[in-house]
Amino acid sequence: MGVIESPSSTTSGSAEEMAQAITGHEDSVLPVAIVGMGMRLPGGIHTPDELWGMLVEKRSTRCEIPPTRFSVDGFHSPSSKPGSIAMRHGHFLDDKDDLHRLDTSFFSMGMTEVSDIDPQQRMLLEVAYECMQSSGQTNWRGSNIGCYVGVWGEDWLDLHSKDLYDSGTYRVSGGHDFAISNRISYEYDLKGPSFTIKAGCSSSLIALHEAVRAIRAGDCDGAIVAGTNLVFSPTMSVAMTEQGVLSPDASCKTFDANANGYARGEAINAIFLKPLNNALREGDPIRALVRATSSNSDGKTPGMSMPSSESHEALIRRAYGEVFL
Repeated sequence: MGVIESPSSTTSGSAEEMAQAITGHEDSVLPVAIVGMGMRLPGGIHTPDELWGMLVEKRSTRCEIPPTRFSVDGFHSPSSKPGSIAMRHGHFLDDKDDLHRLDTSFFSMGMTEVSDIDPQQRMLLEVAYECMQSSGQTNWRGSNIGCYVGVWGEDWLDLHSKDLYDSGTYRVSGGHDFAISNRISYEYDLKGPSFTIKAGCSSSLIALHEAVRAIRAGDCDGAIVAGTNLVFSPTMSVAMTEQGVLSPDASCKTFDANANGYARGEAINAIFLKPLNNALREGDPIRALVRATSSNSDGKTPGMSMPSSESHEALIRRAYGEVFL
């Protein structure tokens, strides 16, 4: 978990003085600033303003599973019989986002490689670039910038593994999720740490935690932190139906007595982090401050997927304690 807040706009002085004033305690570690954002979200959302508009208008992005993903009629069963999925709906990127398209003139890949690589890699290349543009960075290629990507499933690999005649030079680098972060670092010549993190629902938050730690340790001068999930195969949805965690109506009724599971959704998102004093000195747009992050495990609980409220409390208190809250 993390302690994140919007920055104050009333502080003046040198970058170091402003950073210390914002920190509010001489013994606190300096915050890390979020200065850039890029996104692809359900509902055709590509910008922070579009995301904010959707939230203010209380719109839902729920839709029927698109036929471009898989045939829902072939897998849906209201009774959740073995090998079926419980829902007909979810939250999917628009078909106009064209998951299989990439401008090859902008990257060092030919058409053969582009056609083989996971669309998560393709789309994150675009989103990461938009993220860096929104941060106002210049001459960032070749810099000591890290890349931390949280992932969930390997639907692209799952699909291609079912085709016994599917072969090619790029199956490993294009299909396995470990390469998603490495693809970003490679194409943009980033010299900092590059990690793909697969930790279930916490993948993106762990990516943020590791990026903040790396920046504070001096391992990198900044970091792209991203999260990706695209649904192409029914395999994971079948497994999650068998586990009983999916809502049959694909609606997450958070904090509601009628909650009956959660929905599957797609997203490709990225933020850019750098030390607050550097962001202030360079006049970057500061979207929010990360004051502290922390990570732990639930340990032995009644079931492997059952959380521990005590561990969650300890985690929150540790993060708050780092910034004297």
